[in-house]
Amino acid sequence: MKFIRSAAIGLAVVVATSVAAVFVVRRQLPAFGSENDAEFSVVAAVDGTVFNAKSMGLVEARATAFMGGIELNLVDADLSPGAFLTLRAVMGGIDVIVPSHWRVEVMARTVMGGIGNLTAPDAVEDDAPVLMIDALAVMGGIEIHAEDVPYGS
Repeated sequence: MKFIRSAAIGLAVVVATSVAAVFVVRRQLPAFGSENDAEFSVVAAVDGTVFNAKSMGLVEARATAFMGGIELNLVDADLSPGAFLTLRAVMGGIDVIVPSHWRVEVMARTVMGGIGNLTAPDAVEDDAPVLMIDALAVMGGIEIHAEDVPYGS
């Protein structure tokens, strides 16, 4: 009986801590910007979000998935020189879709997670637009792929 009570208390503490963490994430990392803005931030905390960027000069963007999921579609966007994308997935997932003519360079760090760059940087032309990505996955996953490569390939 003591074991069951201890397990129930432990589970209640984990759930309460997770709920508190979600509120902190939502407060400290607000989403901003619209699909046409050069800078935006997308946040999914215990939910899912689809964001279709249509910026004519994307400069900087952020996507944070905390126990949630984000689909970030950049196919209809154009890049400014030095365009930068910051991705953070903590017990969640992010799927980034880019045009096939972009060069995508990823700096990846993982902790019990995975990051996959399924673009073909050597297949695009030397003067192709370049998107630099700083990606961190902690018990989560991030996938970057071109529009002509299906998700999960």
